[in-house]
Amino acid sequence: MADDRPPLEMPPFALRRRRKAAHDEDAPGPRGLPTLPVRGLPAASLTGLMVGGLAVLLAWLAGVGCEAVRGTSACGGGPGLLVLLAVLVVLTWTGSLLLRVLGVPHAGSTSLLAVGILAVLVLVFLLGSLDEGWGLVAVPVASAISYAASWRVTTAVGADDPTADTSARASYDVR
Repeated sequence: MADDRPPLEMPPFALRRRRKAAHDEDAPGPRGLPTLPVRGLPAASLTGLMVGGLAVLLAWLAGVGCEAVRGTSACGGGPGLLVLLAVLVVLTWTGSLLLRVLGVPHAGSTSLLAVGILAVLVLVFLLGSLDEGWGLVAVPVASAISYAASWRVTTAVGADDPTADTSARASYDVR
């Protein structure tokens, strides 16, 4: 009696062998840039300080640009929203790039969450005092705190053990 059921083994999906890529997709560092030996919480905090400084610089540039175009430092309405979204995208991209250079896994999601937390912290606690001198220090500190919290969340969700080195994990081939 012949068995008409399909076989249980997986068919080969690749008909030819893949060439080894010049850049390994699992490596956290971006193409062409070396990774630095700073990992984990210090890397996230350092990235937060740098992104916070960039946020202060971009906010100042946005104010100067709006004053030059409209005559006031506020770009309310449509242009202001577009400037705000552009600044948030630049901060997220820069934070992701810095985290990848520092060898932090889940760099994109960590940076996106951290910039979102930073935006909420600035709107809730710092919005009224951004023109004062201590605001220049408060935003980078808040950014470092948000990147540290974001790193903790993404490593807790993305890995079984947040202190484990994800580059040393074994591959589980089910063939």
